[in-house]
Amino acid sequence: MWFELDLEKIKQKFSQIKINNKFWDYKFAFPEIEEDFIISLGEGGTPCRSSKQFGEKLGIKNLYFKDETQNPTNSFKDRTAALLISHARSWEFDKIICASNGNQGASIAAYCSLEGIECLNIIPKEIDIGKKAQMIAYNSEIKIVGETVDDAIDYILNQNDFENYYQCTSELNPLTLEAQKIIAYEIINQTEKPKWVIIPMGSGELLVSLWKGFNELKEINIINDVPKLIGVQSQSSSPIVNEFLKESEHKIKPTQNVKPIALGILVKKPLFKDLAIKCIKESEGTVIAIPEKLILSSIEELVRSEGIFAEPASALTLSAVQLLDQKQMFEPKDKIVCLITGSGLKAPYVLEAISSQTKTTGKGSIIITKLKILSQISISSIQGISGTKIKETMGSISLAAIYQHLKELETKGLISRKKEGKNVLYFITDSGNKVLDALDVLITLL
Repeated sequence: MWFELDLEKIKQKFSQIKINNKFWDYKFAFPEIEEDFIISLGEGGTPCRSSKQFGEKLGIKNLYFKDETQNPTNSFKDRTAALLISHARSWEFDKIICASNGNQGASIAAYCSLEGIECLNIIPKEIDIGKKAQMIAYNSEIKIVGETVDDAIDYILNQNDFENYYQCTSELNPLTLEAQKIIAYEIINQTEKPKWVIIPMGSGELLVSLWKGFNELKEINIINDVPKLIGVQSQSSSPIVNEFLKESEHKIKPTQNVKPIALGILVKKPLFKDLAIKCIKESEGTVIAIPEKLILSSIEELVRSEGIFAEPASALTLSAVQLLDQKQMFEPKDKIVCLITGSGLKAPYVLEAISSQTKTTGKGSIIITKLKILSQISISSIQGISGTKIKETMGSISLAAIYQHLKELETKGLISRKKEGKNVLYFITDSGNKVLDALDVLITLL
């Protein structure tokens, strides 16, 4: 469903936008919401950085990274949460429901917490622990349903208990596309027109959102053509790629006996599959599925070469550049934008990598536990997190042990505390952030 918008108004207002403008500076491109209902945590306006090293290694002079990890809860979904929760407020809803596999639920929980709105997140069993931790930190109620987000969405659609809830599931609320299309607006404002834009795909709705944004700018003559869109999935789960290639002998066979690590795009029945394929074909783009074994190396490459700590789903775009360049897809002068959707702090792959290469007893185990606690505090940095809520995400470790680790982290200046009523909340310090920024070095050395 497309909203009918005043394209002439968009053309007039877009010309006044500056490179560093934030999300709500583009409100002229949304269905109207009264000013009094608009909420924000400072989302949008994320950088589109020219590659520092990786592009040069490949001989690609114009490689860019649109870094959505710079949003308040470290993912592109903060844009969606800002618009949806503002819209919910304008309709006087006091309860929200959301089915997601991570980033959407975490962002929705944060914005609901800001407004004191009740939030219910329906999540699958397979989800990055950091995203679940954010939901808990922002006081969201959580219900686990099924193995993947498909099961969570089916659960919502087949229940009659949620009539009084505002629907924040990204696949079920068309305002999601309106919010996310602003990434396309920003890319054009920051880089002029790229030839290629590479996008991770789960349900396909993010790619459709960007196509919508680019197409609107084409209709008002800001750009002449929509950039060629490249949709990326993991070989462990690539239903959109396979449908796109169904007439081809290059159809991807799922990787056998390999646990998927790009959980943020683990979707078996993508609701936007057909529309995403239509958008890719209309843009004269293509698709690619990435072998699991390349994902971790791409994450490390992003940190080492570009200073971007990305979650596995985001790192797929870097792998795509590398593999497609080997197939001579790009010309040397082509301008290419990789979309980095979320932070690596939300996914436990780094800590698991350290754990697999370190003794699980003695100091090795203690260091791993402290790093896990530090990462949980970091992803809850907007309003802090209590020891009890850290315990909820950490599992078997005792609460007493949690507080002992917190005391030691505070003594070392890696975290700080603040008392609010009866609760003590913990926040990461600059020194703590520097420790997390150095995790890739630890992996290299182990």
